[in-house]
Amino acid sequence: MIFAMAPRAESPVSELLRISRAEKASKPKPKPRPEPVLGVEPEPEPEPEPEPAPEPEIKSKRFMPRILTSQKSRFFEVLAEGHTVAYSAKAAGFSTATGSRLNREFIQTKTAIAERERKAQGRTAGPLVHSELCHEAKMALEDFTYFQRRYFGVVGHPWQKESAEMLAAAVLTPEREYFVINVFPGSGKSTLYSCHIPAWLTCRNRAFRGMIGSATTRLAEAHLRRLRKAFERTIPEQADADQLQLGNQFDADATLSEEFGRFKPAHRELWTARDIVVEQLEARGPISEKEPTWSSFSIESGFLGMRYPFIVWDDLVTPDNQRTADKREEMQEIWRKICETRLEPGGVLILLGQRLYGDDLYRYVLDMQVPVDEDDEIQDTETHIVAMQPKYTHIVYKAHYEEKCTPESHKRGAKAYPDGCLLVPSRFSWIDVRRKMQDSDWLTVYQQEDVDPREVLVDPDWIYGCAARDVPGCRDMDRKVWEVPRMLGDGEITVVASADPSPTKFWAVELWMYQPRNEMRYLIAVERRKMDAPDFLDWDETHGQFTGLMDAWQTLSEQIGYPISHWVIEANAAQRWLLQFDHFKRWQERRQVEVIPHTTGRNKADPELGVQTIAPHYRFGRVRLPWADEEARLTSLKLVHEVTRYPHGRTDDCVMAQWFFEWNLPDIYRPTPFASTRAWRPSWMRRSA
Repeated sequence: MIFAMAPRAESPVSELLRISRAEKASKPKPKPRPEPVLGVEPEPEPEPEPEPAPEPEIKSKRFMPRILTSQKSRFFEVLAEGHTVAYSAKAAGFSTATGSRLNREFIQTKTAIAERERKAQGRTAGPLVHSELCHEAKMALEDFTYFQRRYFGVVGHPWQKESAEMLAAAVLTPEREYFVINVFPGSGKSTLYSCHIPAWLTCRNRAFRGMIGSATTRLAEAHLRRLRKAFERTIPEQADADQLQLGNQFDADATLSEEFGRFKPAHRELWTARDIVVEQLEARGPISEKEPTWSSFSIESGFLGMRYPFIVWDDLVTPDNQRTADKREEMQEIWRKICETRLEPGGVLILLGQRLYGDDLYRYVLDMQVPVDEDDEIQDTETHIVAMQPKYTHIVYKAHYEEKCTPESHKRGAKAYPDGCLLVPSRFSWIDVRRKMQDSDWLTVYQQEDVDPREVLVDPDWIYGCAARDVPGCRDMDRKVWEVPRMLGDGEITVVASADPSPTKFWAVELWMYQPRNEMRYLIAVERRKMDAPDFLDWDETHGQFTGLMDAWQTLSEQIGYPISHWVIEANAAQRWLLQFDHFKRWQERRQVEVIPHTTGRNKADPELGVQTIAPHYRFGRVRLPWADEEARLTSLKLVHEVTRYPHGRTDDCVMAQWFFEWNLPDIYRPTPFASTRAWRPSWMRRSA
């Protein structure tokens, strides 16, 4: 049997001796020194070469994966939203330790950049008067497109220059100026109106003040942050590499602080995320801290105390605050009580954004009217109805202008509007336009139209008439409210009043005359306001008489010679109580009228008798609206605004009231059957028969 012998283990001392011998053997042997020769100096020995630095010791041989740029971007995006480092690292797909290292490096880099900017700010000269500005700066104050190119590296477009010059002129007028500016999404409107134009106005006048508002605090502060960075920047802005290659952006040539002087005060002044105070010229002195140069404000912030000569409300209209009628009415009240009241005399107020719905806040604001100047004459001396005019100036920038459309304007590098058909070809090309044209919101969101005529109950052309489309229109230019149509004739007439009541909201009451001979429907009167049941009909015990709109209309209809024969009133669960009152039944018996309760249910969407049956009557001019004076127009517009926006409108009370009338009309009017008479025949024929 053969046994394998294990090797004997070396002692620690033997191991050290073996290593020492190996190191000595590896060292090169020194050259022997030459023998000295008489009369000859020995050569100096060369200096020993320095030993190479030892290589850093690698603690771990484990493979470390490479962090992608997309992962870093994702990490900092999540971190900027307020999440922890651990959560952001997990979302980016790497460890918490890596995330901590990246965050630490970012903080160090950010601190170093801030320190360099602080030192550069210290070296920047104070505010410069106009005579001290360089030639380029003076030219930028006059040319807004050059201002954008020199200090922001932006290729300006004609519509941007037009808008900037229009607002600069409006600031100088003594009257308050109100604007609604609708621009399609992705056009760069927020950067233009919350950064470039405010910066240009401030460079022209450092004492100029303004406010940038939005729906949320985050958006409002983001807009002001962009403007604040433009004033602070000491190094010209660098263009995005991709945009630079495409020619859409350039590296800026200079900074605002370099050529106009310091904007951020050297001393401790107001310069926060919500308010900034621009350093003033020595001749003007400092602005009080109670009057910041630029401020940010949001609807979430609540009370707005100060007034401003220039206010921009950007992205105030959102799907959330426009989705329901209650939220829309709430926003309307906020606009009237908060947004409009903060404007100083001679100031400019701008409501900026893209249209979302056919009857959103923009439409509500555009419908506001004010009396014309006091120097103008009264329109109607008998009724003393003062002429009205729109309160807001409407500025629309569409994505595509069909009247400018040519094959050359669709090519890459084509000129922008007004020379071409595209407003911003570099940001929204013809390919983008063709894709978006297929969407249902193309006309509203990108073309800034109230509604798409294909998606509403009544096309506006059907109301106002269009000869090109052979549409007669529905306006009676010679008839006022409560005036009998002149062409009514002596034929049979049916007079019906319809009401859409509400226990908490607006009521809509309409009076119609129906002429069976030509199927014309004449609108006589419209009332739309908040009412209670007693406002509609009540019994006054003190005077022993009926009161309310229902009794008043019945009396007026008798005075014009066409008494109301039927009242159609919605009687769903919330309104059924109205028809159960004793005084209501007594009034019906006294007036000898028929009250028809209408129940809204599935019949609302009935393909043959639903709401859509109203449309053909407008299309062929069978609905006639009073339009002779201002009162008649305002009365008819209550119905017009709803039928031309249904089902996307803010309210539909007037639409429903008209539909109640149309739904019940076949039961109200029954044609008299033709009485057949025996034809005359000669006597000899009668005898033969």
